[in-house]
Amino acid sequence: MGEALREHNAGRAPDAVGRRGRSGVTLTRALAVAALAALAACSSNDRGERASGPARTTGQTATPAGPQPGEGGQVDLSGPARVALLAPLTAPDAGAAAAARDIEDAARLAIAEGAGDAVALDMRDTAGDAATAASVAQAAAAAGDALILGPLYGANADAVGRAVASAGLNVIAFSNTPSAGGGNVWVAGLLASSETDRILAHAAQQGWTGVGLYHPETPLGRVARTAAEQSASRHGIALSPVMAYPRSFEGIQDSAVAFDASFEGSGAMTVLLPDEGQGLQAAASFMRYHGIGMRTPILGMGGMADPELQRDSSLSNALYAGPDPAAMADFAARFQAAYGRAPGKFAWLGYDAVAAAAQMMRAGRASGDDRPFGLQEITDPGGFRGLGGPWRLTADGLNVRALAVLTPASSGPQVVAPATTPTAPGS
Repeated sequence: MGEALREHNAGRAPDAVGRRGRSGVTLTRALAVAALAALAACSSNDRGERASGPARTTGQTATPAGPQPGEGGQVDLSGPARVALLAPLTAPDAGAAAAARDIEDAARLAIAEGAGDAVALDMRDTAGDAATAASVAQAAAAAGDALILGPLYGANADAVGRAVASAGLNVIAFSNTPSAGGGNVWVAGLLASSETDRILAHAAQQGWTGVGLYHPETPLGRVARTAAEQSASRHGIALSPVMAYPRSFEGIQDSAVAFDASFEGSGAMTVLLPDEGQGLQAAASFMRYHGIGMRTPILGMGGMADPELQRDSSLSNALYAGPDPAAMADFAARFQAAYGRAPGKFAWLGYDAVAAAAQMMRAGRASGDDRPFGLQEITDPGGFRGLGGPWRLTADGLNVRALAVLTPASSGPQVVAPATTPTAPGS
């Protein structure tokens, strides 16, 4: 996988020292977030039922001349809604281009498996470039597309959101970078907040009320630390000790000694390791060397799902949060049958996004709402039916997903506790 693809979701760091994450949102973006949040508050209902769309003006109130923020594109309810799918099909990074192809093919599989009655795809190539992504998004809006799915890179999502804001369109990006969400942009990738919430909820259920956190000094590590602190507070877990390590073999080796010294006598019963690849392997090995994780399983995140690590002895009996493996295996088999190759790690995002758009369009037809991709519909508390289970988009531009508790095994991940939908701030 190429360097650019490893960067598209800040939070997922490469095996070398982590690269710099995406900068914070600008003042304009922040104001947009506040405006849309106010819209959400005004339009919510106490029973959590699906609203029929943004409130229509009545009486003598003047009708606004143009599209309103977050109202979504207008559609013809008698046929499929035009939905743009933005992906870097011709990105110079080979890994990113391969991921784009997987996302496109998974989206087309969703169309073939039933979404085609509600959604017509308009594929747009971003070439992995923010300016190009913004340009093709504007072209999609001008062509009558009512919703934007993509782009792949969280760093490009802001440009796309700005490009279509004046048209009232919303964007569901294939990113798991929390800072990419907000305003008229939502991130659909699996977030650290969902992963840490599920695994720490399980820890609390087992009576492991003290958990250490040993994380890489990378964008992933910093995002995971924030998420873990919030999740620990919700579930009554004392998160201590907390220590960051330089993401190198020597850095992990040296800092593991200091972490072990802090761990002893802290009351912690296990440790959370939010890393992946060689960094995760090294951190887990040194934890085991110091006796941590011998009596109570080491905890982790999505990095433990790596097929290369499923048979690693340092992760035997470890626990992590992830989508239901049986459901994902079924999707992989259908994808293989359709395209003659296994799906990449991001393919399922394309399928889920198209299925969600189809679900919103069908609800719009049922209620007579010709703007089915508005703020209320996207953040419907009932959520969507995804490949790995229920999921929903939240008012703060993020998402929560139903996740199971899994353990690595040579035959693939095994379910320890079934999928449940986590709580999340802003939900």
